[in-house]
Amino acid sequence: MAVLMMLELPGATIEQYERTNEILGIAGDEDAPDGLISHAVGPTDDGILIVDVWDSPESLERFFEKGVGDAMAEAGAPAGEPRVLPVHNHFEGAGASSGVLMIAEIDDFGPDTYDEMIADMEEHADPANHPATQHTAAVSESGGIVVVDVWESPEAFGEFAQSTIAPAGEAAGMAPFEPRFVPVHNHMKGAAA
Repeated sequence: MAVLMMLELPGATIEQYERTNEILGIAGDEDAPDGLISHAVGPTDDGILIVDVWDSPESLERFFEKGVGDAMAEAGAPAGEPRVLPVHNHFEGAGASSGVLMIAEIDDFGPDTYDEMIADMEEHADPANHPATQHTAAVSESGGIVVVDVWESPEAFGEFAQSTIAPAGEAAGMAPFEPRFVPVHNHMKGAAA
């Protein structure tokens, strides 16, 4: 079962992230760890956010066991506790660039309701038509849905949200949500993609 890993690191910098990757020998897609499907990182108001999709919890655990914590410490980055959630849906879309992460936490909206909502969305029936670069829906600790997408821009997401998500969500009983946007510094695809 694939998992979504979100790691908020208050106080961390992009420079520390880059140094950690250098220590680990990760320079691009070709260096991605075994089991990694995708990876994105961006600066937040007070640090960085790392978002990964892994093919299994075991692959994620193996990566952390290979010294990620030690590499982060050597780079001067603070430690953090990853949030790991089971992936309900994941695909690569038609989007051409990775400008922002869009994160939506929808607590009162479970996997069955999500499936009902996307059933009539042609962009989900054929991901090659979906305007996002990448879409991931995971099940939260409370049983809701956490969506993490990679989009060209907040405006591109806004157009799709207004024309497609809002009507489908309203029909499925989804309450309005406030998306969080994080600029993408690095977006990588792993061999497990």
